Amino acid sequence: MKVRSFPLLVVFTLGVVSIVPLRAQNTGGGVPSLKGEEGAAPVIDEVKLIAQRAAIASLGGEDPFVLRESSWSGVIDPGKARLIQLQLFKRNEYQFWMAVPDRKAGVNVSIYNGKGELIETGNVTHASGNVAGLIIRPRETGVYYLRISLQTTIKTPQKWSVIYAYR
Repeated sequence: MKVRSFPLLVVFTLGVVSIVPLRAQNTGGGVPSLKGEEGAAPVIDEVKLIAQRAAIASLGGEDPFVLRESSWSGVIDPGKARLIQLQLFKRNEYQFWMAVPDRKAGVNVSIYNGKGELIETGNVTHASGNVAGLIIRPRETGVYYLRISLQTTIKTPQKWSVIYAYR
């Protein structure tokens, strides 16, 4: 009897596991579903859209970058910096964009290797001061740290978003 019930239990368990993700809904703490809650519009991150608009020029042409879905965001105070830990691979080239909403804000982006040494990069300039970017081709695979900072050209904390692409 125990031998026969085991396969049935496995089939039932696998069936439940595959159904549960299909019924998952946003409860306010996670990522909203594509359809959104009843009567609620999907959440749009305006700051991330600023960074994505800046990235458009690099995503076309003969040798385009491929935009990743991963992104980072938060709030940063003027004169302060944040570090984002990354795993980068030797044979790839990466481009990062940081954006904040205030066009008067000055943003800085730099990258350090796992030993804390500043890495030489190609800086990408944008017409407005609220977007900064860089291009890096790592010499070795490993852990890197993207340092983002907000200049003291403004006094209010800013929401920020960082996106990246590779080729």
